[in-house]
Amino acid sequence: MLPAPSPASNRPAQSPAAENGRLRVLVVDDDPIYRETSRMFLTMQRRDVTLAENGAAGLKTLGEGHYDILIVDMEMPDMTGLEVIAQVRSRPETADLPIIMVTSRDDAMAIDRAYELGASSFVVKPVNWTLLDHYLRFVCRAARNERLARAAQKEAEMLGRTKDNLMSVLRHEMKTPLNAIIGFTRLAGEARESGDLVAMREHLDAVQESGRRLLQSFADMATYSDILSGRIVPAPEPLAPGWLFDDMQELHGPALAKAGIRLERRGDDAPLRLEADPGLLASALSRLIENVLKHAKGATTLVLAAAREGEGLKIIVEDDGEGMPPEEIARCLEPFSQADMSLSRHHQGLGMGLPIAGGILALHGGGLEAESIPGSGLRVSLRLPRLG
Repeated sequence: MLPAPSPASNRPAQSPAAENGRLRVLVVDDDPIYRETSRMFLTMQRRDVTLAENGAAGLKTLGEGHYDILIVDMEMPDMTGLEVIAQVRSRPETADLPIIMVTSRDDAMAIDRAYELGASSFVVKPVNWTLLDHYLRFVCRAARNERLARAAQKEAEMLGRTKDNLMSVLRHEMKTPLNAIIGFTRLAGEARESGDLVAMREHLDAVQESGRRLLQSFADMATYSDILSGRIVPAPEPLAPGWLFDDMQELHGPALAKAGIRLERRGDDAPLRLEADPGLLASALSRLIENVLKHAKGATTLVLAAAREGEGLKIIVEDDGEGMPPEEIARCLEPFSQADMSLSRHHQGLGMGLPIAGGILALHGGGLEAESIPGSGLRVSLRLPRLG
């Protein structure tokens, strides 16, 4: 998968208003005079202001839209400002939202507690409105810099893991076929000298298979590199899920049947259309099916399903194998990583099936999700946002 955005927050780094130079501010205070005064002064400073009369209303409003900063009163009857801050920080979509706490008392312990819960700053009533606007800009700028720093740290950590995974996998995936090529070439030469043409042909077939495996590894690395660098540009055209499923059945049906896995199709007869690059999308599906063939222990059924999802489309690849715990799925979504990273593992490949498929979906403006309950199989959902 392409390097994923930070799971700590799904909210945009800035709201549409912030992109136009107007911060969206949510003010939560039980004092109606303070609320209206804050609206008047902040609007004069070209801020888009929304008001909430208590903590519960503020949390509800926050869940219904995007805001750049929250100003919350410390002392409110139904829910204190501290409780509001704790709730805001517990929600992934607002975990990094800048928060200014407003207090009418000089209570160092309460202020310390607010910072512990995640407040960004505080002001004391009566509020100096000119200074408050400077606070808004400072706190938002500091929060943006902190987000960028966290993203850079996360990317550095991901790149470090990718490098370590790559070295570990390459040690196995390159060394094994190269040793096979060298060994079987020597055996083929000995068979030729002894006149055993049957043995020579078998050894050369093994050399060819090892070469194909090595070439596939390099092709996977090149494909992922091209996705990350933007060298792959989708060429969308009208496409129906049934056409993709036909290709998958023709391409992988024999191997699935040989493995004792029944292919089941659902929803591909519905009048669904999307705009996508058929070659890239087929490549993503193929990699997921190949993962089932390689890794789905005990699987007897593979389901390909298509369904409308909002204005987009969802394609599901699901097996009934043993599944895997969430931490193993997370590893498999990272490039050059596998659920089993030991050098004695039996499965071949760089562990690029899910990452490349996820990258292809990202190129289309979509995404890939994987979920599993051990013992109940693995479900991978490919989400595409545009229907034709």
